[in-house]
Amino acid sequence: MDLQRINNLWKFLVIKNNLKLDCYKHEEVTFEIQKENLVLQHMFNPRFLQQSKLMIFEKNFQESCCHLTYTASRKRFGFKEKPASAVTKQVFFPKELLQKLHKFDLEIKKDRKGNYKVSISPFFPKNIYDILDNLNPISRTFWVKNFFAEGIRN
Repeated sequence: MDLQRINNLWKFLVIKNNLKLDCYKHEEVTFEIQKENLVLQHMFNPRFLQQSKLMIFEKNFQESCCHLTYTASRKRFGFKEKPASAVTKQVFFPKELLQKLHKFDLEIKKDRKGNYKVSISPFFPKNIYDILDNLNPISRTFWVKNFFAEGIRN
């Protein structure tokens, strides 16, 4: 049921924004949408949605050349927070974004050429607004444009 609902949400957004949706299934299901130079990936295990991740990054982001990283984990009852590694440096971004995304684990990477990759997890949307309210502020902050059009809210 959840797989069909998530599939319908992504198909709706793709049709309304005139984009192309690629879907892959290996051990986990991956939805991939490309808009200009940005790539959006939603990866999840259909049996256990807590292992889901939403990533948005520039097409020419190089993971091997990553030199700045920022991670923030949400507070969990009964679990110790993940310690920040010594090589982790903070990438500048507005604090409002952190407050908005307090229910997710957030990871921001910047490579040597200035390209960003942002990951939030666990991400399992229940409706269109969950996607728009979490994805567009990230896209606006780092790339100064909305990934999906806001006009489809009406």
